[in-house]
Amino acid sequence: MDAETCNQRAWEYLRAGESQRALEHALRAHGLKRNNLEFLNTLGVAYGEAGQLDLAEATFRKLLKRRPGDAGVLVNLAKALEKRERLEEAARHYARAAAIAPEFPGLQAARAALCLHRGDAAGAKALLEQAVDGENRAMLLAEARLELGEPGAVEALAAEAAQHPEWLLARTSLAYALLASGKWREGWRHYGTQLKPAPRSFAGERILVHSEQGIGDVLFFLRFAPLLRERGATLALALQEDQEKLRPLLPTEFLHAGAPLGREMAIEDLPALLESEATPPAFSLQLDEEEKRAAHARLAARGRAPYLCVTWRAGTDTARAGAYGAERKALPKAVPPALLGGALRGWPGTLVLLQRGARTGEAAAFHAAVGAQAHDLSALGDDLRALLGVLAVIDEYVCVSNANVHMLAGLGRTAKVLVPQPPEWRWMREGAGSPWFPGFALYRQPVSRDWGAPLARLRQDLIR
Repeated sequence: MDAETCNQRAWEYLRAGESQRALEHALRAHGLKRNNLEFLNTLGVAYGEAGQLDLAEATFRKLLKRRPGDAGVLVNLAKALEKRERLEEAARHYARAAAIAPEFPGLQAARAALCLHRGDAAGAKALLEQAVDGENRAMLLAEARLELGEPGAVEALAAEAAQHPEWLLARTSLAYALLASGKWREGWRHYGTQLKPAPRSFAGERILVHSEQGIGDVLFFLRFAPLLRERGATLALALQEDQEKLRPLLPTEFLHAGAPLGREMAIEDLPALLESEATPPAFSLQLDEEEKRAAHARLAARGRAPYLCVTWRAGTDTARAGAYGAERKALPKAVPPALLGGALRGWPGTLVLLQRGARTGEAAAFHAAVGAQAHDLSALGDDLRALLGVLAVIDEYVCVSNANVHMLAGLGRTAKVLVPQPPEWRWMREGAGSPWFPGFALYRQPVSRDWGAPLARLRQDLIR
């Protein structure tokens, strides 16, 4: 395969989201023609999409030496720096690109998103007011206006989404904004696939539900299953391959055994189908005493009580999420581990990490700041009954929102939840608590993005 074909294949795989195969072809194209700067740019993008951000940065810097006035290279370098959370550097490179090519596609929106990330909603709004109309602009402008406390932000987004039915991301963003404001029925109408309202009774109907979302989302939406059963339906859940580890947690009557059923739908459409205004309790999860004893023994082998579990990152890690030539679609949920470790320094018992997919160096930063060794039980994420046992017997859990909070709620327990800005809709845009997770203590990052005050309050609540 010649170099040009390899480069074309790399872009095909990038557009398809197959980052590793894209990287293989980009490396081959670059290896065949090392002086081709287009191939070098493709390689930088492929490194970035594969999460190898140090190599992406180095590649774009090498390319920038050859093309110092190339706005596209500056934007790509800025994206790599932003994903590495070096926000000041990223902002400088975006600004250089804007000075060279102010009409560069998506540049103003990218700069506005970075402004929001840095806590500058006013700056984001000013940039977006200069940007070309589009879906990403509409979503970011709504978020900036919400952070500034301006009236009419959600209504303006709703009007834009209505004018552009093809804007699926904008409709999802609108759903999140409505749900975060407690407008349940309207929010669910935009959240799902715009199902027709349900009949008052489903007597005798057999419904198969499925989901392509994560296990936490599946557990969350199962709380609507009893409402459907109250209307007379029989409900079964079909698990995707990456959701199979949920199977040991769920009663057999909820699991699809292969028999044909009538209606088939996504589980996240249940509240829209029901036209629900309810906030039903978490789906109940059960453990026997032997499992709890085993969990106690597992923790006792690591140290003495009280036991505090910690998770500082969840959701789609922006270091691994796509960003080159695409709009950001994931809501990052993270607290800097060093800041969190400092807030937890002096915990009188044993610290346990439940942090899956930590970035390189994060655990070390946490340990250095907390001044104690934390025992890593993150691998229990592959054995959810064992993890459920640990969650059932620990003394405290400090985390960002993740699947474990749904499991804790299912056990009737609570956690101390750090809520980054902008908040995930389940935790509402404001207030001391969430109707979905009663009793959970919330520590909200302010719009300034300064974690100082919420972490100080967390420390006061934990370290007496």
